[in-house]
Amino acid sequence: MRHFLAAAAAATDVGRLWDVFVNYFDRHGIRQITCVLFSPPGLDHSQSWVRLVGMPEMAVTRYFDEKVFYDDPIRLHAMTATQPFKWLDIPRLRTLSPKEEAFLENVFSYSPAGGVAIPVFGPNGRNGYVAIGFPEELRDIPQDLLTEFQVIAQFAHQRFCEFAAHQVTSGAALSRREKEVLHWVARGKSNGVIADIIGISANTVDTHLRRIYMKLQVSDRVSAALAGIGHGYISLD
Repeated sequence: MRHFLAAAAAATDVGRLWDVFVNYFDRHGIRQITCVLFSPPGLDHSQSWVRLVGMPEMAVTRYFDEKVFYDDPIRLHAMTATQPFKWLDIPRLRTLSPKEEAFLENVFSYSPAGGVAIPVFGPNGRNGYVAIGFPEELRDIPQDLLTEFQVIAQFAHQRFCEFAAHQVTSGAALSRREKEVLHWVARGKSNGVIADIIGISANTVDTHLRRIYMKLQVSDRVSAALAGIGHGYISLD
């Protein structure tokens, strides 16, 4: 843990902080991580921010395309929880709707050992949670290790708030054309199809996409779409 705290404290941007964070959990055999920053009080969910690694692309796409985040009991419970909770305990912690039960069943289909959600807290209502999917050997995670994960998650969240509070609120200044490209990326269109739709070359689409990646500090199409939704640049309505 000391190594993580030192490396996170020395991080100079969100990208480096994310690498340090992912590497820490990787050393514990954890490959599935989702970080969610909730909307500040008074703003709608479009001001939320999501970053993830290791989740099935189909599950991520469905989460937003079909708006199943409204029926995500992990997210819903994390909004009011103060302590970490295991996904397996959700049915005991809250009354689940049929859609929420179906959501959990789907989660366990790709994370059979379950996982834990760790609420994190920041300034001006910038709260959120970190969800980690367990490898089989952590199915029965010891309390001391869970407490360590909580310390790690909270420290990383506070460092994130230092770096990114302004960016999350005001955005990374995507141009009109970049937003247009991102709109179609979020709908699963290839560069060639996007080029045909908006009347530019595929090479130009690629250039816009590389700029989008740089501005949003992501490296793939799914993460770009999620960040675009989180910043309010695009919606899937």
